[in-house]
Amino acid sequence: MQKNSEVAEAIRRTAYFLWEQDGRPEGRAFDYWLRAKDMHQRHMAYDRWLADGTPVDRAELHWNEAASQLAEK
Repeated sequence: MQKNSEVAEAIRRTAYFLWEQDGRPEGRAFDYWLRAKDMHQRHMAYDRWLADGTPVDRAELHWNEAASQLAEK
């Protein structure tokens, strides 16, 4: 459970950073949360791909694993 809240907090902080960088537009919180979640998913998938030795045919597998891990959060 601790890891779930850590990932959720990291996504929240990233969304807030992106929102601030764009001048704090009103009514777009969900858009920024989705962007932040996508950034974290890409980061997680890339880290797994690197740890796996950068196989060309496994990038999609790591993307899907990162997506399912974030869906649990």
